[in-house]
Amino acid sequence: MAWTVNPAKDEIAMLMEAGFICRAANKFQEARDLFAGVRALLPKSDVPEVALGTVFFQQSDFDTAITYYQRALEKNPRSAYAYAHLGEAYLFKLEREKARSYLQKAIELDARGNTASMARHLLTLADSVR
Repeated sequence: MAWTVNPAKDEIAMLMEAGFICRAANKFQEARDLFAGVRALLPKSDVPEVALGTVFFQQSDFDTAITYYQRALEKNPRSAYAYAHLGEAYLFKLEREKARSYLQKAIELDARGNTASMARHLLTLADSVR
């Protein structure tokens, strides 16, 4: 017997929000558990992969964060959200050219959205960091 779970969008949003709250409270394992649960519920979505990456990013584990962002792009090659976070991770690794490339891609994919705004701010930061 196979189980089928079809959570409502507001239930997924609540789980994601709980994960972000845990991450902000430095409860990293709890955040990872919540985001992994969302990933299990939405296996084709790039969003929980990016969220998992942000947990590792906050812990300064940029390489693991990059791995999650790349997984997100495997699921959705047009994820501006994943490209912006990937660019941010490379910026913190001081790999400015890679960072710029990914941030530009995020802007290209989401020219007027919040993700593009984040990417533009990160590009400004990249230009100021030497």
